[in-house]
Amino acid sequence: MVAIERAFARIREGQVHLRRRQPAHAGQHIPLVLLHSSPVASGSLVPLMQALGNERLLIAPDTLGNGDSASPKSPNADLGYFADATVRLLQTLELEQVDLYGVRTGALIAAEIAVSRPVRVRRLILDEVNLPPEGFMESALETNSPQIEPDDMGRHLLWAWNVMRDHSLFYPWFARDREHRLNIDLPSAGAIHDSTVEVLKALRTFHVSYRAAFRYPRRARLPLITVPTLILADPAHLASKKAPDVTRLISTAVLRRLPRGANPISARTNAINQYLSGSVRMKSKKGDG
Repeated sequence: MVAIERAFARIREGQVHLRRRQPAHAGQHIPLVLLHSSPVASGSLVPLMQALGNERLLIAPDTLGNGDSASPKSPNADLGYFADATVRLLQTLELEQVDLYGVRTGALIAAEIAVSRPVRVRRLILDEVNLPPEGFMESALETNSPQIEPDDMGRHLLWAWNVMRDHSLFYPWFARDREHRLNIDLPSAGAIHDSTVEVLKALRTFHVSYRAAFRYPRRARLPLITVPTLILADPAHLASKKAPDVTRLISTAVLRRLPRGANPISARTNAINQYLSGSVRMKSKKGDG
């Protein structure tokens, strides 16, 4: 098992918690920064970090307001703010250029970094990016990312557990019907516990980055990406239906469909390593890589 360290780095908002895995040999490969989904934190990326091998430095920070990181400066911060905060973290860590992987909210933050600071991104990997119908995100904002406070009866504890369970059953998690059922196994009770703890650590602030992702103008911003980009499509996840549309929005993107029925961590590991090594050939936007 590859050792993963935990550390903190300071930016102006306060301390950013991160997970880090050192390479076997320094300087041979560009670092890979991994950005997590909402409403969890970098702990959700540990299985992927362990599987990616030890050829390169891996960094997975907790987004501001998530996990053990400091709170964002404003409850109404937009996604550009979170992208800027991540770039400032890279500066603190003295990482001039990185490869960048993001899933869901993390993918949108990664995309915005590639748009606003393309010189800092060598290659971009976007995982589970959806293109919801116009107006859907705004109408679902309060339901999907409510502001939660602890109460005397401990209902917030049960709320967090059920939300993390439902994240594994439905997409979006609050659409609890057959149409939105995910074709994946329910995680173990231990895995749901771990993700629930991550949510509870940032109960009062996790919604800030979540809402920023909901408001992000995906159809306007994604076409501005100019760095080489890999779009991952997992057939077990409903977001994969929109992966070809996401790929067509980005002139530099190639689509990689993960094998149906494959172990999701192994499939992502193979796709990421092949892409970052340059063995995935860029194709036309209609093709799969």
